[in-house]
Amino acid sequence: MIAEAQFNRATLDCMTALRRQLKRSLGVTVRLGDPDAVEHMIDLSRDSQLQEIRELGTRLADLVQAPDPVAQPSPLAQGAIASRQFSHRQENIARLEADTDQGSAPSGSVRIYRGQVIRG
Repeated sequence: MIAEAQFNRATLDCMTALRRQLKRSLGVTVRLGDPDAVEHMIDLSRDSQLQEIRELGTRLADLVQAPDPVAQPSPLAQGAIASRQFSHRQENIARLEADTDQGSAPSGSVRIYRGQVIRG
């Protein structure tokens, strides 16, 4: 099953091209709406004798592989506000980690004003 985050225009184009090639060369009809359509097309492409089908299957497998769980989210595809919020979050995380590494707990009052932490 393909995750929603992995489903984009490039994935759909690759799936459609592979589906057409499989239908043309092997006579196999794969419905894109089936829950196991991606895995089925990848399995069929591995067993194919045609190089083009194998390449499309490999490309599709690369597009739908599980994302690296260690990778940090990227602000590149976000808007300006979301990008700024992302950078502020990263700065706050780094600041909190530095405070805990030094062993000093924040003292005094802490307020949040318009999304920013103000220590008093």
